[in-house]
Amino acid sequence: MNENIRSRLLGSGSDDPGCEACFEMLDEYAEVLLQGGDAAKQFPELIAHIESCPACREDTEGLIAFLRSQPPDEPK
Repeated sequence: MNENIRSRLLGSGSDDPGCEACFEMLDEYAEVLLQGGDAAKQFPELIAHIESCPACREDTEGLIAFLRSQPPDEPK
């Protein structure tokens, strides 16, 4: 069985905090990811949820695409 399908059906080994909790962490996750930080180490539960929830995965991809399309902040 394809590992991706198996993971979606059976879940991952990490605890899945659910949609609401993930939504609350999404901005922090996106910032760490875009800054090149170790998002997998800092947000394993969020990543587990995104892998198994198509709606949250779509939201995450949309947020990251939006942030990448914005001009960088100017130094103050």
